[in-house]
Amino acid sequence: MDLEITKIIQLMRNPVTDWVFYFLTQLGDQYAFIVIAVILYWVYDKKYAHKFAFTYMLSALINTGVKEIFKRPRPYIAHPNEVSVEPHWETDGYSFPSGHAQASGVLGYLAYDLSKRMKRPFIWKIGIALMILVPLSRIYLGQHYLSDVIVGVLLSFFIAHYTFKLIDLMKDKEEIYTLIVIPFFMVGLIFVQNHTFFISAGAFIGFAIGYFLEKRYVKYDVMNKPIIQIFKVVIGLIGAILIKEGLKFVFSDTLWFDFLRYFMIGVWVAYGAPLVFKYVFRSH
Repeated sequence: MDLEITKIIQLMRNPVTDWVFYFLTQLGDQYAFIVIAVILYWVYDKKYAHKFAFTYMLSALINTGVKEIFKRPRPYIAHPNEVSVEPHWETDGYSFPSGHAQASGVLGYLAYDLSKRMKRPFIWKIGIALMILVPLSRIYLGQHYLSDVIVGVLLSFFIAHYTFKLIDLMKDKEEIYTLIVIPFFMVGLIFVQNHTFFISAGAFIGFAIGYFLEKRYVKYDVMNKPIIQIFKVVIGLIGAILIKEGLKFVFSDTLWFDFLRYFMIGVWVAYGAPLVFKYVFRSH
């Protein structure tokens, strides 16, 4: 049944829908997470952004663990003659559960929580759309079965719901508890030779350390004039891009290099950028 549903959805393939679904699938990728996390962290609420980042990374850790248990091949690998895939769509790792669908579930829960927090129902509608369109794109692109994406969304929504509540129980010591998770990622790096896991681990560890340092020593007040907020996001993202792309000219392309790049991005986002903002853009 799973395979047949994938084949039916792929019947709609044409150059236009290829582009649309490839774009939609990026909304469940690392770039969407980075943009949303930094906007929340730099201009909205650092503690709330930490809650989101912690949840997202924990979900990624669990996703990797489940994949390693089931080791289900992706549809285009298991059925190369029945499931079509373009070369630039191919990814590493296993199929169950879908990491992109799981990411969309965390984003969906964030939208649900923000809609209540800000009293803006339309934000929750955007979240619902993400939890439908991103998983659908993964099936269309031949990366996952229907069961992969359904489990991914439900699992991450469950994880997000209880992780948000757990972090609330940490009171004002969430930065300490975040550091405690680092050893789990380090152990995973020994046993899981997976690109997605390495960049997730690097980003989480860097962010955890950076968040601890920022909360202890920088204590940057994110509130400022709207135009300053825009400048902060632009400057901060340029810094992250320079780290991500610039270091490619310095180090060889390996899993540990990817870990290092994303570790530095995490430190920059959580500590480096706020430190710069504190002295360049004075609050109020």
